[in-house]
Amino acid sequence: MGKGRSSAPAEQTITQTNLPPYIEPYVKRILNRGEGISNQPYEAYEGQRIAEDAADVTASRDRARQIAGSGIEGLAEAMSRAEAGAGFDAGKFDAATAGEYMSPFMQKVVDVQKERAILDAQRAGADRAAQAVQAGAFGGSRAAIQEGLADEALSRQLAEIQASGQQQAFEQAQQQFERDRSARADAERIGLGAAELLAGLGGQGRASDIESAKLLETIGKDIEAKDQAGIDMAYEDFIRQRDFDKEQLMFLSALARGIPVTPSTELQKFQNVNPLQQLLGTGIAGLGLYKGIQGL
Repeated sequence: MGKGRSSAPAEQTITQTNLPPYIEPYVKRILNRGEGISNQPYEAYEGQRIAEDAADVTASRDRARQIAGSGIEGLAEAMSRAEAGAGFDAGKFDAATAGEYMSPFMQKVVDVQKERAILDAQRAGADRAAQAVQAGAFGGSRAAIQEGLADEALSRQLAEIQASGQQQAFEQAQQQFERDRSARADAERIGLGAAELLAGLGGQGRASDIESAKLLETIGKDIEAKDQAGIDMAYEDFIRQRDFDKEQLMFLSALARGIPVTPSTELQKFQNVNPLQQLLGTGIAGLGLYKGIQGL
């Protein structure tokens, strides 16, 4: 079996690129500075990052909690009054109500009118009797008929007086009841209106309190925004100061990248040499030289 032979290439080419001398020192310094900056430990910002709540914002929140917990002033009273008004009854006029409203002196007035009517009837009867005596007809049938008619007229008059008195008293009682019922209805409407007004004023007061709380919050937010702007500025200053070296290094690096550089290139070629072949070549050449000398 034969032995394997090496498959190495007969020739190798190495290309080496070098920076120009005028730029090479700057590039090295940039790399050295960059390595130094990258090895620096992390530097934490120890300042405040978020502004504290302004006093007005805190006051606004407390105010809002009070408003939310207190409800609308006067609303409970208004609802209670409205519930009471839902069952309001102005009343109706009936016989029992008429009895309550009729004047207790009505009958006395009627009785006086009756007494006057009776007295007038008696006087009229006396006149008729005197006339009958003068005419010689006293105690006759004609006088009796006249007396009967007079009594009937008196009874009718007394009944009319009684009925008229009661009717007037009833009408007066009804009119007074209507006036009282109207007054009660007006009072009920006024009460409901007052309750509604009270609830409305309470709602307006609540809305005013809410607006006041919002105004306080707005003022506080403005103060917080100003404080936060100062805090953010301090943090940005810290970042700029911390990264100053990096920014300078990036500036130098950008300058270096912007310079037109044409690196120099060196090519080196290497040829593989086999010692055995060189020895064999030398031996063959010596043998030929020897044979040539012998032929001389």
